[in-house]
Amino acid sequence: MRIGFAGFLTASLCALASSASAVEVQCANHNQMIGLLSKKYSENPIAMGTVNSDRFMQLFVSAKGTWTILVTKTDGEACIVAAGNNWEKLPTLVEADPSA
Repeated sequence: MRIGFAGFLTASLCALASSASAVEVQCANHNQMIGLLSKKYSENPIAMGTVNSDRFMQLFVSAKGTWTILVTKTDGEACIVAAGNNWEKLPTLVEADPSA
């Protein structure tokens, strides 16, 4: 069986959320969750992407290195699916020439 990237990402996030080292999944209204991440952890969004037709994910990071992945449904419910410490920004890689 072959799954697309969105399916892979969803399955990965679910597996991560159920692992012992991951944060317990917590859900609330999107605006409330953003307020919590900003106020309690000083985390701000640095990236986002579409998971599927009714969900998008955001990555929040603080200057202290804490990070959170938030998945939000189109109805406004947002859930923390992973969180941790020691976030590091990697250097930008040179993209390969797609015509090569």
